[in-house]
Amino acid sequence: DRMCTPEGILGTPVDEGDEANPLHVVESMKRCLEQVYEEAHEKDVPTWKTVQEMLDAEGSGVVSAISDGNDQEESTLVNFQRKIIPLDSLNLAMEETRQQSLRNATGRKKQELIVCASLIDKVPNIAGLARTAEIFAADRLIVPDKKQTKMDNFKSISVSAGEWIQIDECTESNLLSWLRQKKENGYTIVGVEQTSSSVSIEKLAFPEKTVLLLGKEKEGIPVEFLQAVDICVEIPQFGIIRSLNVHVSGSVAIWEYTKQMLTAKK
Repeated sequence: DRMCTPEGILGTPVDEGDEANPLHVVESMKRCLEQVYEEAHEKDVPTWKTVQEMLDAEGSGVVSAISDGNDQEESTLVNFQRKIIPLDSLNLAMEETRQQSLRNATGRKKQELIVCASLIDKVPNIAGLARTAEIFAADRLIVPDKKQTKMDNFKSISVSAGEWIQIDECTESNLLSWLRQKKENGYTIVGVEQTSSSVSIEKLAFPEKTVLLLGKEKEGIPVEFLQAVDICVEIPQFGIIRSLNVHVSGSVAIWEYTKQMLTAKK
């Protein structure tokens, strides 16, 4: 309902490029227009010629006289207006689209987990994360450049996962504002990083609405982004090498989140 008001239209959020970014409005409008087209071919709907005559009559002041003397014409006009502005149909279409967006290709409800790989630049790591995120029904994957998903090595490693999970773009320069926006939307930012205050991952109770922030391949998460992180987690290690590949770290964290969500539902 709010999207059909001036406040809803003017309040449409914008993305990192300052472009309007309404939630599935285009698809909803498309379905709505299809419904209008079908209804427009029913016998009780006025022809376009009749409509034009109504509009011409309204401009000349004739419509008011007709409506005063003929209830049937008034009913027809109201019926026509209902056909052209089917708010109920629009609301139903938007709700159906919203419900579909909450489920993945298998029909399973998506987890409220956003995997942020904006700091990762190696395509094989991003492809591996796309595969893992899709398998565990993450809500979406954030990458620094969507062109990476068109590369052959991405397609080969992700084995078509890029076609089944929503992938959004957020460059490193826009990442800080993006993280702040997610925090305003109720998400907790969890960084996978070894710091003096990091919590062992098995001891963290993951919030349901989580943004999993992964660091750069060598440097990890830069200091300016750590300031936006709510909590850092680290993965226990028992060998000589003290760091995991970022794709492996992300996959472990995604599974730990998923395991906790599954346990909470029992």
